[in-house]
Formats: sequence, C-alpha cells, structure tokens
Amino acid sequence: MEPYSVKPNLRDFQRAKLYRFEEAVIQRHPLNQQLSLDQCRALAHKYNATVLVKDGRGRRHAGASYEYNLITLPRWSRQTTIVLHEVAHTLVDSQCYPHHGAEFAGVLIGLLSRESIGTVESNMEAMLTARLKIDIGWIFGGAFSQRN
Repeated sequence: MEPYSVKPNLRDFQRAKLYRFEEAVIQRHPLNQQLSLDQCRALAHKYNATVLVKDGRGRRHAGASYEYNLITLPRWSRQTTIVLHEVAHTLVDSQCYPHHGAEFAGVLIGLLSRESIGTVESNMEAMLTARLKIDIGWIFGGAFSQRN
C-alpha cells in the first residue's frame, strides 16, 4: 500500500485579528504611501522577482496566489503596506500554512521592516499586543529566497 499525504487542516485562525491590526497600526504608518501600479510592481519585484502584478480591475479586494505567483491590486489597495501584505502571500505556501498564520505574520514583519515601516522589534511587539501568533524563523528566513 502506497502512503498518501493528507492536507493539513489550515484554518485561517487569525485573519480578522491581522486585518484589524493592519488597519489600526500598519496602514497608519507615515511611510505607507499611495502608489501607482508601476510602483506597486517595482516594490513587489524587490521581494519576489517573478511575481505577476495585475491591476485588479473588477475586484473589490486585493488578492494573492502562491500557486500562481500573482497579486491583484484594485486602485484603492495600491499602497505600500497592502502590496507588502500581498507579496507575503506569494512567499508562504498556502497549501502548507494558514493564509494569515504565524509564518505569514513573520514574513510580513520582515517585509515591513525592510521598507522601514516599523522595526522588527516594534512590529513584533505590536503584533503580540494584538494577540497575533508569529513564527520568528520566518522574519528573514527562507521565504525571501524561495521565489528569487
């Protein structure tokens, strides 16, 4: 009998908390800027050189796909922190980890700090205060070299 793999239960347990945290803390940072679509592409390519960045026409929400290495950005979402959020999704395999889980939070902290939107320490402290789980191994871990 051949072994088979069972997809783990990947409940997105901290999605709402993470979105509230981003709206209350990250999106209010003075370095969170409105961007053109070309600026969004340039920012995304700094961290994932092969990601496809689409304009998100007809969509209400920004979106990302690890599987297709793609992000979509409707006009309202073209800002530094949202682009980094979506890029983080392209660096964390959604078949193995929850969409907004501890691994994702770690990658997001790393991306934000690289763009000077808080420091690793200040963002970790703020996320922990918001009762978010963080995998610190992902802050500057292998996710950054996976796609490049």
